[in-house]
Amino acid sequence: MASLSGLASALESYRGRDRLIRVLGYCCQLVGGVLVEQCPTRSEVGTRLLVVSTQLSHCRTILRLFDDLSMFVYTKQYGLGAQEEDTFVRWVSVLGNLADQLYYPCEHVAWAADARVLHVDSSRWWTLSTAFWALSLLLGVARSLWMLLKLRQRLWSPTVPFTSMYQAARAGGQAEATTP
Repeated sequence: MASLSGLASALESYRGRDRLIRVLGYCCQLVGGVLVEQCPTRSEVGTRLLVVSTQLSHCRTILRLFDDLSMFVYTKQYGLGAQEEDTFVRWVSVLGNLADQLYYPCEHVAWAADARVLHVDSSRWWTLSTAFWALSLLLGVARSLWMLLKLRQRLWSPTVPFTSMYQAARAGGQAEATTP
């Protein structure tokens, strides 16, 4: 019963719903693709699962139409990343926010073209939105790898050697370790 109430509370939030829709969509796509390719007797079920996957993907796209304001507020709050100590992290984050800010309108134009609201070529806009999405992902990976590298450096070369901390703890009863 606790898992049922946990699922219910997760579904009350936008992020929780998005995660569930994403997981269901990818599962339907995986199982449907396998059934279509590997099991000719079950290809009709596989095709239906692929249709469900496509519909769930469209659902997520439509829900993202409302993400612009929250992304803008986040980007505005972050600004130029003055709170970041590391210059690389700051600029990679700013560029990632810029890529995210450009991704949303491109996806919206592509969606509107597919929905025949706008009379433009949607494939170009989908390509552009995918490029901004990929750029955002790559910048996020670069940021995470840089932070891991910095944490690893701190682990292997602390400012206060372990033996000094141990000696200070024995002599004074407590040691204060400072990290950069």
